This record gives sequence, C-alpha cells and structure tokens, in this order.
Amino acid sequence: MGAPVAASSQLLAAAFGENRRAVQAELVDALRWADKAKAEEAARTLKKIAEADRAALMPLRKRLLREAFRAQDVRVQWNLTIAIGRLPLTGSDKAVAVDLMFERLSDRSGLNRTLALQALMDLSEEDAALRARVLPFVHKAMEDGTPAMKARARKLLGVRR
Repeated sequence: MGAPVAASSQLLAAAFGENRRAVQAELVDALRWADKAKAEEAARTLKKIAEADRAALMPLRKRLLREAFRAQDVRVQWNLTIAIGRLPLTGSDKAVAVDLMFERLSDRSGLNRTLALQALMDLSEEDAALRARVLPFVHKAMEDGTPAMKARARKLLGVRR
C-alpha cells in the first residue's frame, strides 16, 4: 500500500487473499497516514472486512481499538465504530470497546452517536447485562435524538412508524 492506494474493491479482495494478515495490518497502519483520503479509504476497507467476516480482524483488535481512540478524522471514526461493533470481542477488549462507544454517545457528530448506538447493540448481542445497560440509551435516542438516531433506534428496537 506504500504507493497509490488501490481501488477499494482491490483492497478488499487483497484483504481476504493469500496475504490477508499482512494486508489487513497495512490497512491498520494506513489509519495513521497524514493523507486523510488514504486513511479514510483504509478505515472504509476495514469496516467492509468486519461486515463480511466478523472474526477476520480479531488478530488486530487491540491495534484497531488503539487507532479508534486515537482517530481525529470523523470519517475514520465512523468506519472504525462500525468495524469494532462487528468484532466478536470478549473480556477486557470488549470492555474497552464499550467504553469507547459510550464515549462516542456524547460526541458532537450525530452520526458518531448513531453508529455508537449500533455498535453497542451489536456488542451486546449475546450479553444480556450489556444489553440492559444499552437499551435505555436507545430508547432515549428514539425520543430526543437526531432524526438519524431516531430512525436507527426504531430499527434497533424493531419499532414501525
């Protein structure tokens, strides 16, 4: 990935190819690039990898979490929020991810707040205690969130308008 970044579909194919671990690690490294467009493309590709295969990025989970806390670019944050929410995290990794998502619930970006709600629901899929902690935030978002948050909250709760 050193030279021009390949098209996203090529990156995604490489991320599942023969050298997948190396390509995925390079994508995480690219999150720190000064070139915002390349960092955003890496984040988008990481999100697509996590959506396609929840466990694919597990070997890189600690690095992803560090980069998600470090990320300043809102587009990188959005994509990493989705990617982290898709990971089958447990233990301290999950606790760190949950802390990040709760922090993002007070972000100035409405989309960051909306995606954090989604990530928290994804992370609480098989965790009744976490789900009980998250649901009040989803209900609150449905009542007084941004239009996107209200729509996502309705979707998360299976509420029809």
